[in-house]
Amino acid sequence: MIRILVIVFLAILVVSPVSAFYDPASVPNNKFGMHIADFNDIADVATLVNSQGGDWGYITLVASDNDRDSGRWQRMFDQMRRLHLIPIVRLATRVQGDHWVKPDPGKFDEIVSFFLALRWPTENRYIVLYNEPNHAKEWGNEIDPEGYARIFADLSRKFKAASGDFFMLPAGLDVSAASDGQSLEAASYLRRMIAANPDVLSLMDGWSSHSYPNPGFSGSPQGAGRGTVRSYAWELSLLRELGLKKSLPVFITETGWVHSEGKVYQGGLLSSEQVGRNFQTAAATVWNDPQIVAVTPFVFNYQDVPFDTFSWKRMANVGGYYPQYDAYKSITKVGGTPKQKEAYKLSDILLPITLVAGSTYTLSAQVTNTGEGILTPDGYELVFDGSEQGFSLLAEGLPALEPGEKGTLTIHLRAPTTEGIYRLELGFRRYGRVIPLQTQDIRVVPPPAITIHTSLGWRRTVDANDVTVLVYDETRLIHKFTGMALKDGSVTVDRVNNIVPGRTYRTVILVPYYLPRQVIGPLDIPKTEITMKRMIPIDFNQDGTFTLEDLSAMIQLKPNFIAALFVGK
Repeated sequence: MIRILVIVFLAILVVSPVSAFYDPASVPNNKFGMHIADFNDIADVATLVNSQGGDWGYITLVASDNDRDSGRWQRMFDQMRRLHLIPIVRLATRVQGDHWVKPDPGKFDEIVSFFLALRWPTENRYIVLYNEPNHAKEWGNEIDPEGYARIFADLSRKFKAASGDFFMLPAGLDVSAASDGQSLEAASYLRRMIAANPDVLSLMDGWSSHSYPNPGFSGSPQGAGRGTVRSYAWELSLLRELGLKKSLPVFITETGWVHSEGKVYQGGLLSSEQVGRNFQTAAATVWNDPQIVAVTPFVFNYQDVPFDTFSWKRMANVGGYYPQYDAYKSITKVGGTPKQKEAYKLSDILLPITLVAGSTYTLSAQVTNTGEGILTPDGYELVFDGSEQGFSLLAEGLPALEPGEKGTLTIHLRAPTTEGIYRLELGFRRYGRVIPLQTQDIRVVPPPAITIHTSLGWRRTVDANDVTVLVYDETRLIHKFTGMALKDGSVTVDRVNNIVPGRTYRTVILVPYYLPRQVIGPLDIPKTEITMKRMIPIDFNQDGTFTLEDLSAMIQLKPNFIAALFVGK
């Protein structure tokens, strides 16, 4: 029996979808958005939904089967990331004659692979599975709630198996539709759908609602019940009656009032000014419901019948927007902070494993944005936990990096004066969340020494005063030791700080009248022994090179002095 229970438990782990998405209401959320029909309107929508303190509003857009240009979609997602818009992608098939064809299960793997390969603007990837299937023309000219249940379950499982970030939403239903052969009223549709496959309730991560203010898309902005702006509440109540146990965040992906101004003026409809006031009333009352996480009215721009009276944008020959645009824009909104999968990779370690006590460093490394966010100097800060341990760090301006881009990160770091092993963590912070960059155990050691061995010409006694030792890193001079003495062919520099033990440096020795010598190699602890080549005494003008000017300077020197430089006294 124990073996059987273990096998069953493991099987549940294998087949159960892994939920990795987050509750959109668990972070500051700007629920205001817009439904678009033309992808060219994305930038204009951002200005509208992110107004009045708003940030990261929503945008509902349709992805049909014949729209699988990954480059185009990625460019749109990148644009939405820059403009701080959260996409809600509603899947669609294609029109055949006067109806939309039913989804083809044979293409499900292709659909999932397409959207999995895209780099989304946010961690949650919102997918709505098709549109108003209780209308026959939206579902292959058939009323088939059982078939929709099967397709919703199968395709949801495929998305969830591909990534736990996919947030699955069912198709919004037309809750005002009647059972007339061409449509099926919503309650009957939902009952048949869930009876055919109760798993759809557990596979729903949220609820997509078309809460239109009926009748005639002209009802009260404070209406209640089925067929009103609160249709979503009626739907949720029915779902609980049918077995729903969890609380579903609500996405009102379609709503709105028709107005009289379109291609042809229709005096029996509301004015666009009244439509604007209705939106403001709904925003102040109905949409204050904390269960609602997104409201995307239909439709931002539609230049022809049958949806011209829903359009927020005037006809192209007139230009501009209807008054409802300004009314919606004036609504106070929230600065949303949706989660993004953020990751950054250093090309090399930025914090070395060994540092010299009391030393100051300028350290740089290439960093690549491998996540979804856009690193910006004004939206992010570099955070460091070493200040309480005696370290101090100052970062130069952070590079601006979109996903996939590389830049240079430069910091100025001072090590503590106390030797020991310290654990340091470095990361970027945004919205109070820290994205790890490097965690490193660092050993702080005493300043090391450098001993240089060399020969002066062919002298037997290799002694000299006024010796200079220079130490360079890749780009600059970091040490200049002057007034040193060379004794028996050796000079030692003690307490060399500001170096990273084990890294490569250029060490130079300067002796008056001799050409400089240098060695490029690592400096290590506790002492580095360096042997330089024989130093040649032909730098008579002491400029570090041998030129014709040295011959002029040599004439000014006594012969005995020159001979002593070569072979000594």
